[in-house]
Amino acid sequence: MDINKIYNENCLDTMSRMPDKFIDLTLTDPPYGINLKYDSYDDTEDNWYKLMKSVLPEIIRVSKMAIMPSCKISRLKWIYENFSPDWLICWYKGSIGHNSYIGFNDWEPHLVYGKNNNKLCMHDFFQTNASPKLNTYGHPCPKPDEWAEWIIQRASKKGDLIYDPFMGSGTVGYIAFLNERNYLGSEISKKYCEIIEKRIPKVAGKIEKFW
Repeated sequence: MDINKIYNENCLDTMSRMPDKFIDLTLTDPPYGINLKYDSYDDTEDNWYKLMKSVLPEIIRVSKMAIMPSCKISRLKWIYENFSPDWLICWYKGSIGHNSYIGFNDWEPHLVYGKNNNKLCMHDFFQTNASPKLNTYGHPCPKPDEWAEWIIQRASKKGDLIYDPFMGSGTVGYIAFLNERNYLGSEISKKYCEIIEKRIPKVAGKIEKFW
């Protein structure tokens, strides 16, 4: 399977071609199921549950370690009952002004499957900016570069293979490239793939292969 490549397809199709534990680290930010306006995905809560039921078993199968947001604290009960993680990481955002049941949602749990075998210092709490400095990518919900960098630098080493099954604006692939990791990505939207194609070569250098 080619690496350093973005596949314009459903991530289930991409992962179906991967052997077990092919990926050193899967780091992803899937749709949250909160009715964001994506290009080609209906972001309902019902669809989130359907999506997780189909993709989480494959993510766990192909990854030595996988990290992703829980996408709502209220869904942790369902996650533990169906796909219990090995660990949780707290992403502390600071007071970002999002209302929650008790006021402001200042932190977000991240699910961790598998184990960091790189003997690096990785704690269960980190703080970065909550939003990208400039949302110029044309994607409704890009993650900040600092978010991906903190995780990639601690949960992988140079030369490792990083996979993002929901590439979006390409933050994980971009940061993996800057930190001398290999990457793979899946993105079902051709529009978002075009964003990635423009973003990575412009900022990170020459990319030989895309979809």
